[in-house]
Amino acid sequence: MKKRALWKDIFREIGHTKARFISIFAIIMLGVSFFAGIKATGPDMLNTAGTFYKEQRLMDLKVQTNYGLTEDNIGLLRNVQGIDEIQPSYSADVFIGDNALILKVNSYNTDKPLNQYRIIEGHLPERSGEIVLDDKLAEEYALGDKVSFSGNGTDAELSNSFETLEYTVVGFVRSAQFIEQSTRGTSGIGKGTADAFAAIPESDFKLPVYTEAYLSFKDTAGVKAYSPEYEDLIEQHTHAVEQAMSGVPEARLAELREEGEKELSGGRAKVAAAEQQLADLQRQPEEVQQEQAASMKAIAAGLASAKEELASGEQKLAELEQLKVYVTDRSANPGYAEYKDNADRLSAIASAFPVFFFLIAALVSLTTMTRMVEEHRLQIGTLKALGYGNRDIMAKFLVYGTLASLAASIAGLAVGFTLFPGIIYDAYSAIYNLPDITKNFYLSYSIISVIVALICTTLTAWIASRVELRSNASVLMRPKAPKSGQRILLERITFIWKRLSFVQKVTARNLFRYKQRMFMTVFGVAGCTALILTGFGLKDSIGSIAGSQFGTIMKYDALVALHEGVSADVLKAYDQLITGESAVTGTLSVAQERMTAHASGVNDQEVHLFVPTSVDSLSDFVELRDRKSGEGRMLTDDGAIISEKLAKLYGLESGDKLTVVDKDNETFEIEVAAITENYVMHYVYMTPAYYASVFGEKPLFNTELLNYTAHDKTWEDKFGEKLTANEGVAAISFSSSVGSAFDETMKSMDVVTLVLIVSAAALAFVVLYNLTNINVSERIRELSTIKVLGFYDKEVTMYIYRENMLLSLLGIVAGSGLGIVLHSFVLKTAELDATMFAPIIKWPSYIYAALLTLLFSGIVMAFMHIKLKRIHMIEALKSVE
Repeated sequence: MKKRALWKDIFREIGHTKARFISIFAIIMLGVSFFAGIKATGPDMLNTAGTFYKEQRLMDLKVQTNYGLTEDNIGLLRNVQGIDEIQPSYSADVFIGDNALILKVNSYNTDKPLNQYRIIEGHLPERSGEIVLDDKLAEEYALGDKVSFSGNGTDAELSNSFETLEYTVVGFVRSAQFIEQSTRGTSGIGKGTADAFAAIPESDFKLPVYTEAYLSFKDTAGVKAYSPEYEDLIEQHTHAVEQAMSGVPEARLAELREEGEKELSGGRAKVAAAEQQLADLQRQPEEVQQEQAASMKAIAAGLASAKEELASGEQKLAELEQLKVYVTDRSANPGYAEYKDNADRLSAIASAFPVFFFLIAALVSLTTMTRMVEEHRLQIGTLKALGYGNRDIMAKFLVYGTLASLAASIAGLAVGFTLFPGIIYDAYSAIYNLPDITKNFYLSYSIISVIVALICTTLTAWIASRVELRSNASVLMRPKAPKSGQRILLERITFIWKRLSFVQKVTARNLFRYKQRMFMTVFGVAGCTALILTGFGLKDSIGSIAGSQFGTIMKYDALVALHEGVSADVLKAYDQLITGESAVTGTLSVAQERMTAHASGVNDQEVHLFVPTSVDSLSDFVELRDRKSGEGRMLTDDGAIISEKLAKLYGLESGDKLTVVDKDNETFEIEVAAITENYVMHYVYMTPAYYASVFGEKPLFNTELLNYTAHDKTWEDKFGEKLTANEGVAAISFSSSVGSAFDETMKSMDVVTLVLIVSAAALAFVVLYNLTNINVSERIRELSTIKVLGFYDKEVTMYIYRENMLLSLLGIVAGSGLGIVLHSFVLKTAELDATMFAPIIKWPSYIYAALLTLLFSGIVMAFMHIKLKRIHMIEALKSVE
């Protein structure tokens, strides 16, 4: 039997019910685009960075020593198994310009493939005297400008490192080593941090040894950056390189001492010759001595100078430290690890938020498709009476739902994979200077989206139509009997019921008469309100981290890392520098040490041991307190105070034991005395006495915390220069810089939360429109009846609007409670191991979520008012007979 008429009717139905088809399409498209887009953003960000690293041949490992690398050292590295490329290089820090910017100058050689530069303007250096600058300096310099180097010492000393001190700018570049816009790593001169980087021809360096060597490995070439596989390979290679360089410190120290002895022997010979010459002159007769007085004076002066040089050389030789080998991977590059953290944070949010988003979409789609089947009872009964089978009758609803789902899925995937990653990635472009995002198609996310979409519509249509098809044709050809009115609970409360007007009583009865619709509306509105509130709540939680961590908890203004084993004179000079600075109001010496927390079933975490010299002074620099009660925590010799996130990860409470492993793989147990509020990284605070009892040795106080009254950037830069010039200072970190950098990173999450809020708001609008449309469609005869009875258009609108407003208000209240739960769940899911978000939602967020929901409710009712005015009363009131 040909069924052309049946299939024509199926497709005509789409044209006749455009509003319903579009509403199903819109709600599924929103769900799919949001799910696919947010899910794809994290992987797209990592793929973009990984492609950039691969194109620029970013090194896998970097090897440095405190005395440079010789050709013999490079030869040892060449023998490491799996080496693909080894690139010895030179670098030096210099001052440039009137504002004394600190430039990290690297050597460039066209024959060396690693760490290539991305040219933004101009070309790479080709001959001596040419330089390419970091593109962040493009506003201060132009192509063809001259750049002059200067240093802490004299130009003569700087000339020992460079062939020339004046260079011509021939290009502006970006480097995969510095993907952050602001940070360029540490510096050994000035304030301790570099402002920009540059590259000059390798031939322009005059250093006797290489300053670093970059390595790449064969087995990492085809492995994605940031992947666990890559991290495992790098860990293995790091260990192999450290093993290869294990004998270098002693050999290099012996070599340096031998070279020093050779230089000193020459100096001693020079002193001995001068002494002999002076002695010979002194043995001459007085007349000859008088004639040679000027010569004797010159020889004596030269002898004094030679002795001074000899003494200085002997002191330097005696103070030679053991060679230290530093093997670092890409995570030491500014921004590399933080970029992954941001991508992981997005992926974590994508694991929680879209699921709830889809649940709301599925709920409303179920209601819509169920209503559609109920509306076609008469047609189903007629087709059944004409002899059509259940499968043929059901095809209409299955095709309708499937077409809506597939079309919406295709559109949603197209929008999601292209729009969301671009919007979110653009927010991070203010922090990172990576190329434009590479957008990818993810088959797994697409399949999940299509399956969920089909479940939302096709499956619900199949279930609803099967329920209707159980009845026989005669029953289906008559409309369902309206639900009989029953006394509601409110009627039994007579003193309230008597005071209600007629319209209010009708509204109350209608709400309880259609309980399913009431609960659907309340739940739909509550879900949308919860999503919007969660978006605002995420903004509150993320935005408060920087201020809480680097203002309230970490009170100190600067952290100074000190070298180990420096002379008493150097320490005295440092103390004089600090005491001579009137702006400095307080100092606290602290022992800081990194260890690894370990427990079965939990990822190992890096913890910072924090041991202050004075427990009484600690509160001026670090606030230890309980987050919920605000009650202060005091260090005692009976145990340590650990940060809250560390306690959560390992399930620790007061009295429990925390297991830590040091760099020598020795295991120690620390008793937890209390838990303190903390948001970034893991800390373990303890007294010197408790440290000694756990580790069997006294702590080494290698850090000093400073408080000062001057907080302007200029003063900090000058103060940083003075500190860096001291031989005892290894590095300095200002809290203002750390806090602002972290705040900038967190501000990029504002765009993410804005995307969440806008998407949730769009969903809220579609949900409210759909539910209201269903409400009106179900009660078309009732509304036509009251219009016939003389109700004006506005009165008919208010008849529906009162119910919607009341249900919306109930939904907002329920959504606020649900939003708190969802917000807490998303926070727990989105948090990284080393970060804790503040679990707060500020009161304006509740107001914004409620107002947005009410706004959309009002807009929907404006559309419904137009629809209600156009109700054809006679057509609606026609009897089926």
